[in-house]
Amino acid sequence: MITKYSSLLCACLLVIAVLHLPISYYTFLRIVVTLGATLVIIKSSVAKEYVWIAIFVVIAIVFNPFFPIYLYQKTKWLWVDLLAALLFLIDLYPRKSKEKKPYKKQTIRKYDRDRIY
Repeated sequence: MITKYSSLLCACLLVIAVLHLPISYYTFLRIVVTLGATLVIIKSSVAKEYVWIAIFVVIAIVFNPFFPIYLYQKTKWLWVDLLAALLFLIDLYPRKSKEKKPYKKQTIRKYDRDRIY
C-alpha cells in the first residue's frame, strides 16, 4: 500500500519539476524519486516482474543524489521527468498475474438413458 502512495507522490513531484524551481527542490526530488524507485524495485522483485525491476533501476540511477547525472539543459530533463512520472503512474495500476490455471481433466460422460436394454 505504501508503494502506491510513494508512486503517486513521485509522479506528482516529477510533474511539478517541469517548472523552473530552485536547485534545492531538485535535490529533494532526487532523494524522493530514488527512494520511490527503490520501493517499486522491492515490490517488483517480490512479484518477480523483471522488466519493471530493470526500468526502475535505471530511474534510480538517473535520479540518484549521491552521484548525480547532469544533463545541463532543462529541456532534456523535462522529457526525463515526464517519462519517469508516466512510469510511476503506470506502476499504480495492478497488473494481471501470470499464474497458470490448474488443468481440469475432462471426463467422458456416460448416459444411461441412451442405452438399449
